[in-house]
Amino acid sequence: MKKITTLIASILFAFSITAQINPVKISKNLDVAEKNKVIRSGDEALHHLMVNPNPYTFSGVNSKNTTTETDIGWTTYDLQTNNSVQNRIVVHDNGTMSAAWTMSAELNSTWNDRGTGYNYFDGSNWIFSAPNPPFPNPRLEDSRVGWPSLLALGNGGECVITHSTGLQTLNIVDRATIGSGTWTNNTIGENYLIWNRSAAGGPDGNTIHMVALTEPMGTNWTGQLWNGLNGALLYYRSLDGGNVWDIDTMILPGLDSSKYLGFGGDNYAITTKGETVAIAYFNGWADSFILKSNDNGDNWTKTNFIDFPVEKYAIDDGMDLDLDGTPDTLYSTTGSGAILIDHNDIVHVTWGDMRILDADLTDAQSSYFPGTNGLMYWNENMGASTPGGSFLSPSLWDHGNGMMIGASEDIDGSGALELSINGGGNYGSGLSTFPNMGIDANGVIWVSYSTVVEGVTNGDQDFRHIFITKSTDGGTTWSASVDVTPHDDFNGLLECVYGSMYPVVDEKIRMVYQKDFEPGNTLGADADMVDWNATVYLEIDTVGLFDITASIIENDIIYPKNDNRIFDILGREWKKDFATLPKGVYIINGKKIFKTK
Repeated sequence: MKKITTLIASILFAFSITAQINPVKISKNLDVAEKNKVIRSGDEALHHLMVNPNPYTFSGVNSKNTTTETDIGWTTYDLQTNNSVQNRIVVHDNGTMSAAWTMSAELNSTWNDRGTGYNYFDGSNWIFSAPNPPFPNPRLEDSRVGWPSLLALGNGGECVITHSTGLQTLNIVDRATIGSGTWTNNTIGENYLIWNRSAAGGPDGNTIHMVALTEPMGTNWTGQLWNGLNGALLYYRSLDGGNVWDIDTMILPGLDSSKYLGFGGDNYAITTKGETVAIAYFNGWADSFILKSNDNGDNWTKTNFIDFPVEKYAIDDGMDLDLDGTPDTLYSTTGSGAILIDHNDIVHVTWGDMRILDADLTDAQSSYFPGTNGLMYWNENMGASTPGGSFLSPSLWDHGNGMMIGASEDIDGSGALELSINGGGNYGSGLSTFPNMGIDANGVIWVSYSTVVEGVTNGDQDFRHIFITKSTDGGTTWSASVDVTPHDDFNGLLECVYGSMYPVVDEKIRMVYQKDFEPGNTLGADADMVDWNATVYLEIDTVGLFDITASIIENDIIYPKNDNRIFDILGREWKKDFATLPKGVYIINGKKIFKTK
């Protein structure tokens, strides 16, 4: 089992609601647009690169902190989600942990053994040691499945809910005791549902709340309209840990065909806090909203955090709201977001920012801009999005709600975000994506997200790392962003995506993510070769995570000790005094020194 403990040296970007993100220019090679080409497991669209729209800036300082990461699993099937990340880690009250991921050990593009990879931390060790592939334990299920939601129940058991496109059903595996015992397979209902999101809550912790999508029609899918919806988002509830579902195939209030044409795969997230349940849906060409229940799913209230300017917009309808003769570009979401309920039962959401465009009204396609740069945030105290929005410039519409709390940044201070010819890996998102959220006992909100890092490139594409930011005042201001996966031993050349944070934070943040040597994935537009990807457990000390320091030292046994000469990471010796050196990483006396100013 590979275990790495490091001191993080990261660019830390501090900003607040009154001093947010300044414009970061993007290199011209990224200012291009393409048509939708690849459909991944549903009705997602591939979009288009465009300049960063942010009108604000970060100020740069540095931080140090200790993290520990352990490779706990492996997979050759590298698509963990199309958009929003599921709950893939549970920290139990006794300090043990369960983790899950979509897994395959086949080095081919059929992945017949696809299913849930599972590992358990018994308080001392992960029970399946996984320093190298393949993962030593088979999938949990007895059929080919994917997209696991991992739940711990109040009765002391645990379960994993997945979908099976082969058997055309939802699957649940469970066992009576967390961490031990035999898993039992069962199906949920009789309808073909895909891409579930599930959470456990209720008065005794045994209520399972689940949403999933009916099979869409069109492209690679052969489903039928469900009550007029092309992809209906249906709600299920079980009060007894998944044995009986007292609510099933329910269309929640406000989600019927009078308001929507349909919904997309993985564009949603769900969370619970006791009997409070909240669902967020991150839309593209329609309203984005939360649904909230204060009575364990009996009654629901819908609130829009993005009020889209046109109801039931159909691709190729055309949109020119300012009547200037030019198709409008609109700010919306990537479909990748996260949701959290705080200690006062206030709902918070965060999502990847996205610009969308429907310029050609004859091709049954729309466009989006993967170069869109920003992570957005909203909570209930900010109020519902009001209809209308505004135009930031001719033909550029913005909903005007929420605030930007993170982005891919101009690390070298050149005045432009200089990325490689192809930018980051294509996940059907903007530069910042796959957010997750947690909260500590003091009400501090922690947000993780994956973003493209300037200067970390293989020459063709740029790598994403996982960053963390926090708010100490309920989301009014956001203090910092820190790269918690710098991987300096590899010069940062590791792709770190699909971060799933356990939502309860104490002195540590605990999460799992997927690590790879290549940006993008096999099933997306990058069409990377089938290869091994690590599932990594990452533990981050929250104490000192945002402390400011001029230089950070990391012990490293690779470089020679007792040598006061200054080297860079390529082994070149520098003759200058340290104070006059440019920003960068240097080795002195066998230690890495991160010079930040």
